[in-house]
Amino acid sequence: MLICPACRVLTDDGVSVHTIERDGEALVCTNCARRYPIVADIPIVVPDVGAFMRTESLAVLERDVSLDVAQLLVEQGADDAPYARLLEHVSIYMDAHWGDHADPPVPLACSAMLDKLQALPRVASTVELGCSAGRVTATLAGLSEIVVGLDLQFATLRRARRLLAGDPIAYARRTYGRYYAPAVARGLAATNVSLVCGDALDPPLVPRMYDRVVALNLVDSVRSPGVLLDVLTGLCAFEGEVIVASPYAWQTGFVNDLERLGGRSPDNFVRDWFTARGYAVLDEADLPWSLRRDARSAVTYQIHYLRLRKPASQPTV
Repeated sequence: MLICPACRVLTDDGVSVHTIERDGEALVCTNCARRYPIVADIPIVVPDVGAFMRTESLAVLERDVSLDVAQLLVEQGADDAPYARLLEHVSIYMDAHWGDHADPPVPLACSAMLDKLQALPRVASTVELGCSAGRVTATLAGLSEIVVGLDLQFATLRRARRLLAGDPIAYARRTYGRYYAPAVARGLAATNVSLVCGDALDPPLVPRMYDRVVALNLVDSVRSPGVLLDVLTGLCAFEGEVIVASPYAWQTGFVNDLERLGGRSPDNFVRDWFTARGYAVLDEADLPWSLRRDARSAVTYQIHYLRLRKPASQPTV
């Protein structure tokens, strides 16, 4: 169930929510009648659709074109041109999530993470914030009755929708500069997954509904990491679990300077933030995560992984 992010109200008792329901190619709020578009079977549910389209219009309206056409569109332009940046972004995250299911294959960025997740017990409901191209979502789908995957990057989310339907996806894999080679990723069917294009800092989701709340490599990719921590605990059901992981690779333009948590020890800060609210640490580890940029370069991180259990009631902090 999705709720309207435009008219929900924070009350003394919690959050007053208003559901949104499908009406043709849109979702419509039952309270304020605001409409949210559905594109490629993915609802776009953000408080200001107009502002979203000013930054993501290319990704939303992107067409599937042949590699030859994609190559022609970028090779004579600039490295920071909008379509060149989109094509590079898709290449990086398709490889990161589906490299081992691709032809030709490349090393999978999230293999250590998947090993951790595959050992988890089954739960009734899961939400993954920042699901990107959907490989972690596919793993979580085997561990939960229902899964919601949310991301603000429409280009990768659109591909995740098809991959999670079990379809193969052809994509352009970056080789050198603005040159690409063909690759095909094979999907993993997961019929219990719903995908939503939305803001992890203001998700259109019912509070305290999910037994497992997951946010991997998202803390350092949002403007306000502190708000994200509040969202994670707000979505988690009592006695549910939160799984959060990050390399804390702060970058100007992504994270507000005053929001960089923990100074010299962000890992300790995040752990202590949760334990101060009564969470129990179930697992903690440093895991490798390597993003392939092109044929001769990759960025490798050590991400701080935390799995925590929410208490039966929330203490006042």
